[in-house]
Amino acid sequence: MLASRTLASPWPLCRVLVSASRSPSRVNSSRACRPVCSTTSTSSTAAETDLVAAMRWKDGAVIRMLHDGDCPLCEREVNMLKQRDCENGRIDFVDIASPSYDPSQNMNLEYEQVMSTIHAIQPDGTVIAGIPVFRSLYEQVGLGWVYSLTKNKYVGAAADRVYDFWAARRTQVTGRESLEVLLARRKLDEAGRVACERSKSDD
Repeated sequence: MLASRTLASPWPLCRVLVSASRSPSRVNSSRACRPVCSTTSTSSTAAETDLVAAMRWKDGAVIRMLHDGDCPLCEREVNMLKQRDCENGRIDFVDIASPSYDPSQNMNLEYEQVMSTIHAIQPDGTVIAGIPVFRSLYEQVGLGWVYSLTKNKYVGAAADRVYDFWAARRTQVTGRESLEVLLARRKLDEAGRVACERSKSDD
């Protein structure tokens, strides 16, 4: 029954969750939500408050999804979520591939970090990575059952491993250059923009 449901999801990982969970003894516990700042010092608390304030949170949103707008398969997933969320507006979609992506507005999550695996941010600044992101997003659009099995720590850990394997190769699978090449090109583009801005300010 579960297998037939997971096949209905557009995200390819859903097709392998059941098979990946058959070896629970070989995996570690699933990663969970983590706060960006764990210290309780006054300065760190103030810095975290500033980061949260800088996020420019969308009204009504309960989670922000950081997605790669240049990934065709990823965007298929994003478009499905947008369609199901259009009336409620509970998800804030941020395209990390956009030249305007600003880490300072996203808990200082750099492009290289968010390209390596999917990330999401909660209103209080808590950062989520990996499978828990999909589980949270799907719950917001009424499809929580798709990833409900990953709440089991063994299944969640197995699912994370499958997703990490996919994430490391997704750019080439979708007909793009390797992740390493894309990251290097992004750095060159950013360096070029900085040089242009400096040149304009000197004129």
